[in-house]
Amino acid sequence: MKTFFRYINFFAFHAINWNPILAVFVLYHTFRGEKKYGLNTFFPSELNKYGIEKGDISKATRYEAVNYYILENLLENFCKLFPQEKSLFDAGCGKGRVLVVAANYGFTHITGVDFAKELCEEAERNIKIIKTNFPNVVFKIVWNDILKTPLTADDKVFFLFNPFNKEILEKFVKNIEESLKEYPRPIYFIYASPKHADVLFGRNFKEVYRVKKMKFLEGIIVTKNN
Repeated sequence: MKTFFRYINFFAFHAINWNPILAVFVLYHTFRGEKKYGLNTFFPSELNKYGIEKGDISKATRYEAVNYYILENLLENFCKLFPQEKSLFDAGCGKGRVLVVAANYGFTHITGVDFAKELCEEAERNIKIIKTNFPNVVFKIVWNDILKTPLTADDKVFFLFNPFNKEILEKFVKNIEESLKEYPRPIYFIYASPKHADVLFGRNFKEVYRVKKMKFLEGIIVTKNN
């Protein structure tokens, strides 16, 4: 019963803030995705409810998981375009929805970073639920400020769902570009609801795919070779 009312609240939020048609679409795919992947990641929450020690909460957005329709569409098309890339870095991983779905799409090295300890713990729990289905997948959850998280040669594909504001995104992209001096490699962004896409285009990233479903459901894939 509690879950039922949470879905009602979830629908009401989207219906009030956007429109009822979009709310129905989002609710349908949320319910479908949660059942398909065996997760409970759907309900948004404000960051001030968490004990955040590693980051600036004023420059972040509330926890809300990316819609399954956009997520699956982006991952499916990324895998078609770049089948050789098997690592994924989720910046602002929240409860781990992207991490779990990415494993289902063939990614084998999956990293999630979040500055809320409680969200990292929930992500760990969700991964534990499905880990036996993916014995060869290496999951890594990092509780840290995204700007203080070291990058490796395997960190090529970055997933974003607007976890922070434009200022932090600019600094994060700069950190990635700095890491290219030590680890030259192509860089990819899978960006759902690309609110600050101009940051990437301003740094010569090239759009290779775009999906748009209704007004507020959109995503892009961009890349830059170095």
